[in-house]
Amino acid sequence: MARKKFPMLALILLIFAVVWFASEFYNLNINLPWIPLILIVIALGMIINRYTA
Repeated sequence: MARKKFPMLALILLIFAVVWFASEFYNLNINLPWIPLILIVIALGMIINRYTA
C-alpha cells in the first residue's frame, strides 16, 4: 500500500488562517472575520478528506 503524502498546502493554509483569526479576535471587534473561518474549514476539510478517502 502506498503511503499518502501529507497535505502540506492544507497545513500552511490552516496555520495562516488560525494566526489571522487570532490576531483579529484579540481586537475584540463585534464583526467576525469570515475569511479566516472559511480558510480554516477548507483546510480542515482538505486534511480530513486526505486521510478518510
